[in-house]
Amino acid sequence: MSKSSGTDLFERLTLWVAKSLEKRPSICDVHLSHLPPAQRHQLVTWEQRNSCLLPDDLKHFYLTSDGLLLRWSVKLDENSMPVGGMEINSITDVKKLAGEKPSTTSNNGLEMIDYDSEEEDNVCDHPHFDQRSCVYELDPCDGHGKVCLVYKNTKPGTAAAHKPEVWFLDRALRWHFLAPTFTHYFRLMLMHLGLPQWQYVFTDIGLTPQAKQWFNMYAPERAIVSGELGIDLDSHTTGPIPTIKLDAAKVFKNKTERKVKSGTQQSQKRRLASAAKPLSGHPGSRSAVSTSSAKLR
Repeated sequence: MSKSSGTDLFERLTLWVAKSLEKRPSICDVHLSHLPPAQRHQLVTWEQRNSCLLPDDLKHFYLTSDGLLLRWSVKLDENSMPVGGMEINSITDVKKLAGEKPSTTSNNGLEMIDYDSEEEDNVCDHPHFDQRSCVYELDPCDGHGKVCLVYKNTKPGTAAAHKPEVWFLDRALRWHFLAPTFTHYFRLMLMHLGLPQWQYVFTDIGLTPQAKQWFNMYAPERAIVSGELGIDLDSHTTGPIPTIKLDAAKVFKNKTERKVKSGTQQSQKRRLASAAKPLSGHPGSRSAVSTSSAKLR
């Protein structure tokens, strides 16, 4: 596969979000890194090392591009300020964040948070930091949290073969459900254009005032106040998960299209106004012909 065809394939995979961002007012320095595909033996090695089977949609993504990195800035006066970004770790950087048996020699000690809780022998709806779950980091989120691939209800010594989910871990070490599959999460990420802290839309914390301003500017249809999502946040883990459908033509509608539509509407209005004007005085109008005939008589 040539480099140009690979780039085109990657742009289609991301629904041309980079080109859409470039056409939005004041956005500049849009950089979408096209990474080479991962090798199949890398995916097999990861699965063997972690005793987990990667979901098919995530495998297909890595076989197309070994990760994702998109950054964009906003031009303020004569300076550009980094604002948005999308990132998915390469397969070698998908490290285990939690899922070990507690020990005094643990590197991060996260498994000590909820170990030996009353729910140990029960099926849990949220991820755990101990061996009841296997948690892998997909996106470091620029330090304001972590997007994780979570295998829940795992058992020591057995492969986590069931389908993992995508969860968000905030800085207070609380879990928030994002999507049932990687494909759903990928669509969510594109819909939110990589705006700062967009994952907090799906938490009870909500967006910061500054993040809300960016949402109002570039994704007003997604600027939803926390708790008013139109879906029950608690129903993510207790009820059916709503299917997320992406209308790319609507979500990524650029300003050029709006200008063309606006220009077309103005042209139609001018034509209607012209058609509504009285025809008297026009050289080719019926009243002008009548006046000329009267003068000849």
